[in-house]
Amino acid sequence: MDGSRENIVLFPKSVPYYEQQLTQLLQTERYAEALRLLDELLAYPNVDPDKAGQWQSLLIWLQTMCPEAVFPPLAPDEDDTEEALLRSYVAERSAADGAYSGKLLTLLEEGAPEQRSAALEQLAFVDDPAAAAGVRRWLEQGAHHPLLQLQALQTLKQLGATGYVRLRKPGGIADVDIEETPLTAEQVPVQIREMIRRVETISEAEQPDLSYFARQTWQEFLAFAYGTALYAELQTAEEGVVDVWASALHGALQTALFGRADRDELLELYGVTLEMEPLWEEAYETLCGFMALLLPETE
Repeated sequence: MDGSRENIVLFPKSVPYYEQQLTQLLQTERYAEALRLLDELLAYPNVDPDKAGQWQSLLIWLQTMCPEAVFPPLAPDEDDTEEALLRSYVAERSAADGAYSGKLLTLLEEGAPEQRSAALEQLAFVDDPAAAAGVRRWLEQGAHHPLLQLQALQTLKQLGATGYVRLRKPGGIADVDIEETPLTAEQVPVQIREMIRRVETISEAEQPDLSYFARQTWQEFLAFAYGTALYAELQTAEEGVVDVWASALHGALQTALFGRADRDELLELYGVTLEMEPLWEEAYETLCGFMALLLPETE
């Protein structure tokens, strides 16, 4: 979301979503990402003055308390560096405390969602044969948030676990192959990546806020659908179906943020053909239903 925002506004209904994102970033100590998001939000010209004041105060506090987040160290590959640091941290903690792996499993069982996420992140690097069994048991024993389910599958894959895990998903039970779990965005099927790329390309010029919101929403929707028949359909989608889901996502976001979507304009913009319109309606309803769960209610 770079560049001038003189003619671009922040959607009022997206503010609760961004506040939720900020809370998650702070709870998981991802301060550099929180700073970047605050910078983006404060650049919009139509932000409510009271809200802008709150965000500005938080920005100043983060800059003061976490200077390393303002000027992070340069690294040739940031992801590899973060993984190496985390791996080293877990190894040090495990060496100092023989029960550390067990404590992480307890946190996974009993902690708040953000604590469970942090526990899974560290469990991926423990050297303990019991870790994979513990994560698998937790994953299969109850209904968990889709993002945590996907993260647990990724942890199991990193631990070298194989076979299938039975998950409780909306609408039923799903048997998921651990080894098929994507660990990075590049491992997600190209058809699914193309769906969000198309939305970003079309919306970036005039609605960069929608572009950012689309990527975050799509990531959560994929976690929601992962392991289901719907995800299987998405990963084998032909080009026309890619157009359908991209335009349906665009429409669902417009409906959530503005209260309505211009169906005919979207169908033309994405090149959705007449015979594909019934599939578009189905995809749109699915995404609107998901968005109703995701986006906090506003007055």
